[in-house]
Amino acid sequence: MCIRVLKAFLVSIACLLTYPDIAISQSTVNDSINVTDSTEAKNTILPFLFFLPETGLAFGVTGITTFRLNGESTASRPSQILYSAAYTLKNQLLLYIPYEVYKNENKVRYKGEIGFYKYFYNFYGIGGESLVDNLENYDVLFPRVDFNYSRSDIENVFIGGGFKYDNFDITSIDSTGKLFNEQPIGYEGGQKFNILLNAFYDNRDNVFSTSKGLYAEIRYEKSLDFLLSDFDYWKYSIDIRYFIPIKNDLVIASQLYSATASDDTPFFDMPYISTPAIARGYSDRRYINYNIVNLQSELRFPIWRKIKGATFISSSLIPESISKLTDQSARLSYGIGVRYEVDKKEKTRFRLDVAYGDKLNIYLTANEAF
Repeated sequence: MCIRVLKAFLVSIACLLTYPDIAISQSTVNDSINVTDSTEAKNTILPFLFFLPETGLAFGVTGITTFRLNGESTASRPSQILYSAAYTLKNQLLLYIPYEVYKNENKVRYKGEIGFYKYFYNFYGIGGESLVDNLENYDVLFPRVDFNYSRSDIENVFIGGGFKYDNFDITSIDSTGKLFNEQPIGYEGGQKFNILLNAFYDNRDNVFSTSKGLYAEIRYEKSLDFLLSDFDYWKYSIDIRYFIPIKNDLVIASQLYSATASDDTPFFDMPYISTPAIARGYSDRRYINYNIVNLQSELRFPIWRKIKGATFISSSLIPESISKLTDQSARLSYGIGVRYEVDKKEKTRFRLDVAYGDKLNIYLTANEAF
């Protein structure tokens, strides 16, 4: 495991040093983007390699385009589009484009993702009592369209809505495993189409790498079983992040995240840990449950020039219900990470985290975890 961590670290650092800023022709950027000297679109592309027992050797490319729409001032928040494509030697394919676009001097935000995945996911069972020994994988094939529109008519307060669509085709499961034998809702796959309502307060100084401010959001999803969805369920979540600056570019960042889903939620859309943003250190979907609560904090600090660092710790609860938070002990994880700052002004970064929860796990992605 330590050798795998070291290899991933060396490969990622080599990529960052070798391809720090590969320019894309401005003709590839939409004409609506302001490309004057003060708001010129900035593009970075990085190739990457990684190896995991589940995927074998994988390779691909990831990139960031940061820009401001035509007419936006340099004081407005920058918009960003990420794009990644990866292929593994076990015939897995990941294509995804998450985006976050601001206009009208930060009064309007568009956020979402377009993607296509041919991949697999872990399944250990449902609930906080699931065991590591129960691990099995199931293969999936699905497109994803995620769109959210939010508008602010009161300073820093946004209200919005949108939708989330997945056509989740489970192509293979273990006939001797828990998923096949327990047959939770959605074990044969299915199509989901959820409407999304959200409200949030956001006065962060930077959306990519925050140094100070508060972000607080409540989100509600409801499936539309009469329109495209094969299921009838609801989910809601609360996400609160607070950032405290300390001298010499030190920042303490904290986040409280809680999610709850109804009893008829398909297992593949239930709240879960871990992700590259929440409960880093636990394997992907180590715990899925109708209720998840996570508290994490990290210390962010400069290292040398464009290299930044972070140490973090996370505590997760997987209760039977929100009213029974103390019935189970917390699941702890912790780790360290380095960041390469692609753009000092906008604070766009590539991030490499190494964390331990149920085992050592590696995360190579863009921007801070939260």
